[in-house]
Amino acid sequence: MTNKKDIKILSQILDIDEVKVISHSIYNEIGIILRTEPIKLYSVCPSCGTESHKLHQNHRHIIKDLPFGEKPIFLEINRRQFKCRICKKPFSEEFEFARKKRTYTNRLANKIIQEVLENDIHSVASKGIVTTEEIERMLKDASEKLNLTKPKNLKRLGIDEIALRKGKGNYCAVLIDLDTSKPIAILNARTQGVIEEVLISWGVEVLEQIKEVSIDLWQGYKILVIELMP
Repeated sequence: MTNKKDIKILSQILDIDEVKVISHSIYNEIGIILRTEPIKLYSVCPSCGTESHKLHQNHRHIIKDLPFGEKPIFLEINRRQFKCRICKKPFSEEFEFARKKRTYTNRLANKIIQEVLENDIHSVASKGIVTTEEIERMLKDASEKLNLTKPKNLKRLGIDEIALRKGKGNYCAVLIDLDTSKPIAILNARTQGVIEEVLISWGVEVLEQIKEVSIDLWQGYKILVIELMP
């Protein structure tokens, strides 16, 4: 039986300020499952912003998190449903560490995306932590988030591509800040037109700051660089 001291240590190791560990189980063929509960006793209605303490339902499900050493980690979370006293309607609480309807934490998604950029989808998926479908969802979520903002202090740009489906000829383009090795845009295709549209949307002030571009030998990429970043 896990004592309070062990639970406190597990919560500190987990390091997610929205939830606390209440128990754990170890399965040799699966990994470690940490059962968690939200720390706050209330949630905020997304429609009117009112704090609600009236619990409507509990919704428990399991998501994947960063592994601990060689052990896969799974979190059993309780995304509670509250009923707003103003709107009179139920709503599910939001977590910063995990999006709704996702089977993994945000920090695991960030780590997987970085691994995909350094390798490819299929070699990352072959490790068994996440599936190719989950990786594609991670990329789509990241593209929606990244593509809303312009890069800052971008000096060295990398234009790369990721094969989404092996042997299917389905690729997406990735624009990378070479100084930070982080993606600054993930596009749903690798065509010259799609990439050009994003680069132009950054504006001349961003493009004029770029001093170096790393690309493969495809002529379409070279034409874009010469035209937009002479």
